[in-house]
Amino acid sequence: MDIAIDGWGQHKIAVAPGQHRLEVWVPYVLPRKAGRATREISVDQGAEVALEYMAPTITLARGALGAPGEQQSTGYSAVMILNVVTVLVVLGICAAFAFA
Repeated sequence: MDIAIDGWGQHKIAVAPGQHRLEVWVPYVLPRKAGRATREISVDQGAEVALEYMAPTITLARGALGAPGEQQSTGYSAVMILNVVTVLVVLGICAAFAFA
């Protein structure tokens, strides 16, 4: 069963007891489904399962799906490395023009 939920926030979804595969992503241009995260869950009769999805910092990284409060955004290290490289390139260009 596919269920589409539009919008951020908390959502309750009624499902039958048993094993279920949950896949979450953020709609995007390319790729169409950014930050995919998948989790197998077991739901007992009358039980509720609480999960939290955390979108990635960069589009091509995977999302995080699991226990509420324990999820962290992925891709942070890549963003920081990209920022440092960008700053170094800009400083190098500025230095080249300053000493030319």
